[in-house]
Amino acid sequence: MTRDLPLKHNSEKTYQGVVERFSFKAASLVGNVANEDVSRHIIVYLPQTYADNPQREYPIVYMLHGMDSDQRSWFASAPNNPGIEHIMNRLVGSGEIEEMIIVAVDGTTSILGSWYLNSPISGNFFDYLTQDVIEETESRYRAKKGKRAICGHSMGGFGALNAIMMRPDLYQACAALSPGGMMMRDHRYQEHAGFFSHQFDLFAKGEECEWFIHAYLTVLRVIAPDSDNPPTYITRDINEAMLALEQFNLSATARDKAPLLNTQRKETLPIYTEIGTDEGESVREPIIDNFRKMVSTFNELDIPVTSHIFEGGHVDKVGEQTVRGLRFIDAALRK
Repeated sequence: MTRDLPLKHNSEKTYQGVVERFSFKAASLVGNVANEDVSRHIIVYLPQTYADNPQREYPIVYMLHGMDSDQRSWFASAPNNPGIEHIMNRLVGSGEIEEMIIVAVDGTTSILGSWYLNSPISGNFFDYLTQDVIEETESRYRAKKGKRAICGHSMGGFGALNAIMMRPDLYQACAALSPGGMMMRDHRYQEHAGFFSHQFDLFAKGEECEWFIHAYLTVLRVIAPDSDNPPTYITRDINEAMLALEQFNLSATARDKAPLLNTQRKETLPIYTEIGTDEGESVREPIIDNFRKMVSTFNELDIPVTSHIFEGGHVDKVGEQTVRGLRFIDAALRK
């Protein structure tokens, strides 16, 4: 484990958390067909008071990064995002939120992201997220029982929503920021079979394909895998693939899990999600419409969700989104 040098203090009263890193071998990823790395690298933000209070436990938030990114992106300073350590220092230092442990999860793969799903090809990334990461992190750090949350952006927003619906026993709050646009609701993928078949062929030949095709390949390695069909490792039957995509999305998961959620956690499962006005399209449909329909589905199923639409795009206001997500989580965990 390594400890970063402290950030510079502007004054004696400046709140200053500490960033640490650790790596471990993820048991859930061992033996995967695609040879994805089983060594995972985690970044942790600790409250300023952590070292001086060895008996104190803290709420903990697991942060899931987006596609074509990694866990370091949460800490990278950019014009649209000052970095989560600076956000936490400001919010905690000003008294807006309580001290929390922040854990940036490594969800990377060779095809730009795991989508935090179990796959017989790429490895069991859902188990890695909900078992390996929690066990490794909370054996090292003093996490407060019953005060665990999950937050993510883009692919990570999908992962956060999926995780809290699949394992509502594990998390007490969720913030899904700009969750993956094509995975919010059902689409008529069979109408686009020719396009996808061509794109998958380009990938198989090592030629340039559309960037978002990597996301579809990742998901299809989950829902329509074929270990005998490298390098895509998905079914050779394009119609089978398209039908599988039509049946797999967050709205479908909500319909499947609503009875469990409403029975076990309806009043104690705070979920927040948001989207920008300038997200563009997915499968020739406006992403903001997909978002509205997903939220409507949640409401129809009586799954409590707080939603927000902001002025902006997918990545231009990640810092502001992170602030809103953390504020929501903090309020939920205080109850």
